Amino acid sequence: MKRTIYFLITSAMLSLVFSSCNDWLTVPVDGKSTSTELYTGSDGYRSSLNGIYKGLAVDELYGLQLQYGVIDFFSNQYRNDLREDEQSSTVFIAAGKREFKNVALQPVLNSMWMTAYNRIAAANDLIDNVSKASDSKFKQGEMERKMIYGEALAIRALLHFDMLRLFAPAPVNDDGQAYIPYITTFPEVLGAHVPVKVSLDMVIKDLEDARELVKLYDFSPMGISANASGKARFYNNLEYGMEGYGKTEGLDEFFLGRGYRFSYWAITGLLARAYQYKAAYNASFYEKAKTLAQEVLDAKCTDDKGETSYSPFKNEDFNGFAYAQDPEQMRDVRMVGNLLLGIYRDNEAEAKLSGIEASFPREKMSPAQYSFCAVDVDGQDIFKTAGGVDESKDDIRCLRLLYKPINSYNISLSTKWYVKTRDADERKRTLNIFPILRTSEMRFIIAETLARNNEFDKAYEILNEMRRNRGLRNGDLPTQASLEGFLKDLVREGQREWISEGQLFYLYKRLNFAVKRDDGTFAPFKKEECLVPLPIEELK
Repeated sequence: MKRTIYFLITSAMLSLVFSSCNDWLTVPVDGKSTSTELYTGSDGYRSSLNGIYKGLAVDELYGLQLQYGVIDFFSNQYRNDLREDEQSSTVFIAAGKREFKNVALQPVLNSMWMTAYNRIAAANDLIDNVSKASDSKFKQGEMERKMIYGEALAIRALLHFDMLRLFAPAPVNDDGQAYIPYITTFPEVLGAHVPVKVSLDMVIKDLEDARELVKLYDFSPMGISANASGKARFYNNLEYGMEGYGKTEGLDEFFLGRGYRFSYWAITGLLARAYQYKAAYNASFYEKAKTLAQEVLDAKCTDDKGETSYSPFKNEDFNGFAYAQDPEQMRDVRMVGNLLLGIYRDNEAEAKLSGIEASFPREKMSPAQYSFCAVDVDGQDIFKTAGGVDESKDDIRCLRLLYKPINSYNISLSTKWYVKTRDADERKRTLNIFPILRTSEMRFIIAETLARNNEFDKAYEILNEMRRNRGLRNGDLPTQASLEGFLKDLVREGQREWISEGQLFYLYKRLNFAVKRDDGTFAPFKKEECLVPLPIEELK
């Protein structure tokens, strides 16, 4: 049993410091409201859930560090050889070297941990109240209560899962020791740390329960309509023929925006990710992950009369930017059609645009200091196949989703985070969404499972179809007849797909994959390179 760290909201560095006064497992997310004050009616439960989602978009979590920040520096995705005026962040420099005990980086890692568990505490507070509440307290009765309950469970699972992926070894290298606490009660003073496998079992249980709870709404006529396309999920542009079409202003907005929330489909996708992670213990879980991923891709959203139907996750569409060379002219760079879940943040209201511009500027000014997230295209051979074929001139992930700031030399930044100046509406439609889970990952899960079953032809059919959709129409990958060969091709696609989206480090860690080093050699991350140490206070 290990004593937990303590949490206190202050105006100090990163707004978070260690304290022995207030347990971070007992403080609501805003530090103000109490259960008695908040959970008096439907609006209170809604406010609590929305507040927790908002709390996921802070810099310590998915608004920066677990999105395009330190997590992607951990993976060797970014260059670590820039001049001081190009990379002034001591945190990013240390993260690129995986110096987890560096005096600049360690407080940031501790803050990530504390903030995550604070949000878990808030989710547990909501879970405790909504699970016992009467359906009559909610405007939409049982359907609304179960939806809120399920989404809170899913948030709890997501945060525990990502803390596990950071602060514990992957199952392939599990040593059987206890690492993170899995907290399910509120308030909680002492959280027992548990082994990786136990944590994963609890993640999966929360997600399985959550999936059933939100199903009542997401399979209702309005829920089906709200999930029918990327435009419906993220922009509330309901599709023709579906429930509520043309009546958006008269609809309850709490039941829209399913792309920003844990819908049935987002939970199913995260569950597929969790089962794949667990499969190192038992290979049968690969098949479970594949089944769940296929369920997402095969989803149908049909109106209650059976006359109109949409396949919300089946097709991939990159036409918004595939033919535009100037990032200012590009549309749908967030690719909402293949986005299952994204966290929302109003960057302008929260004065976050300047921070994004410091890492992804349109133009390099002098004198000035930047914290470039410069993709190591050449050093990591990202746009070369495993066989050495250069595909940079055809792959839209290089041609369109990377850009070079004006006045910079050989600096490639992700267009996904380019800050538009000419079209504020499109800028908001892009930058206010922080991607968490894509349908491309579902395709990867299916392909990997097929390869593990020695069905290499089918596995490569999936990879090559994805590649053709991304501009590589005349260069199908040759089918490899070994899992090792296939995984090299799969990882290369992942390196391109997840640029500045915070997933590559986890991929390397799950597979114990040989990563290219600065000296040109290849080796998996050592334990001290991929196991982020727990905060000092957590070890007491």
